[in-house]
Amino acid sequence: MALRALGDRLQAEVTCPLCLELFSQPVLAPCGHSLCSSCSRLLLGSPPGPAPCPQCRASIQPGSLRPNFPLGAVAELAAALDEAAGEEATRPRCPEHGEILGLFCISCRRLLCAVCRQHRTDCGHRALPAEQAAGTMRETLQSNLAFLEKEKEEFNPKGETRINMLMGTVASEQQKLRAAFEQLQQFLREQEGSLLAQLNGMHARLTEQHQEYTCRAAERRALLEELLVEIPRKREQPAVEFLQDVAGILDSCVLPAGFSPRCMEAKVPIPEPVSPELQRGVSNLCKASEQVLAVLADFRVNLLSKLDTERVKVLLDLETASPYLSISSDCRTLQIAEEHQNLPDTPKRFTGSASVLGSQGFTAGRHYWELEVGGGNTWAVGVALESVQRKESLVMAMEKIWALRMDWDGSYTALTMPPTQLSLQEEPRRIRVHLDYEAGQVTFYNTDNMRQILQFNVSFSEKVFPYFWLWTPGTHIKLCS
Repeated sequence: MALRALGDRLQAEVTCPLCLELFSQPVLAPCGHSLCSSCSRLLLGSPPGPAPCPQCRASIQPGSLRPNFPLGAVAELAAALDEAAGEEATRPRCPEHGEILGLFCISCRRLLCAVCRQHRTDCGHRALPAEQAAGTMRETLQSNLAFLEKEKEEFNPKGETRINMLMGTVASEQQKLRAAFEQLQQFLREQEGSLLAQLNGMHARLTEQHQEYTCRAAERRALLEELLVEIPRKREQPAVEFLQDVAGILDSCVLPAGFSPRCMEAKVPIPEPVSPELQRGVSNLCKASEQVLAVLADFRVNLLSKLDTERVKVLLDLETASPYLSISSDCRTLQIAEEHQNLPDTPKRFTGSASVLGSQGFTAGRHYWELEVGGGNTWAVGVALESVQRKESLVMAMEKIWALRMDWDGSYTALTMPPTQLSLQEEPRRIRVHLDYEAGQVTFYNTDNMRQILQFNVSFSEKVFPYFWLWTPGTHIKLCS
């Protein structure tokens, strides 16, 4: 601060009283005060005439001014000092000690202040003044520049050729796949057209036979009604009149064998609604349709299984299973055990809650698994961190668990702190749990219609495992294969 004050005083001593700037070519008046040469000309006017001194008001006559070279030299020195002070003020300072970063460590390649050099010896600082170090570093960069220029001349990358080759491969696969699917779609359209044509033809034949059956049945009904009216009337006629046209009435009736006309009842035959040939045709077409549908379903399942790389095979980890749980021999189904099991109390095992983890954990990627929940209620499924609390109750462990829970009253909650009530329009029994580790998302779907149930957004930093919890006897969770 004292140096700064001295500098300010020096600035004041070498400042022109007229223009208030540092003296430029100062001239000395008889009164002992000085002015800039250009300011003196402005003061004396044109043509020059007597004028008062700006400081003491003494008269200054033209021709009485003499150059003041020493004061000019001091003014130049003051200007240089001010410029240096300005540069120093703008120089970066050490964020730790507040001193100017005037040194450079060759070892750790960073700027230092004098205090850094004295108190930090962990890297054996080989410090140089900043200007000297800058020269050394410039030489180093120059040598690097020469090396890089040479490397640039010799640089002959082959990566583009490889990328182009791979892009060509991908384009070829796109073309082959597109052609294969177009051919398959054309084949399916042809088969669909053929089967639908046969079914349409069969439908037309059935419609024609139905119309024929309806007409014949109507005729028979009318005949029956006519005979039921005519026969009682006929029976009341005199013998000769009765016998005159009784043959026509008898021809309209079909008489059962072994019965005499006197004791039998009239029987009108009912036409067949569908011919045996047509029934066989319908049966054969239905079988063919069922076979086609089964083949298409198998094809879809097989294709999806080949392409679905995100699905993982999850099994229950017996080493983590609570003594309150019973695990099936294939490690796919869990339920409440009939009694507490005597199992080793290892660090991995859940003893504070009826929980179990999946045998496979994940630290990257997208994965999903599916499960079925049967009977009862009070269950939870989701994911948990490897460091989840295993010796305390579920409430104590919830901060490292993200799960969908069904409560004792049949309501659903998201297992958060505190639990978040969910409003579901349906009761999911087959559930898909999808984990996206990098995106930090855990999503639950109703597998029957793939409608999203719930999604958590998390920031994972350790291994994540499938998680399962039960409370009510009679409820079971089964992992789908």
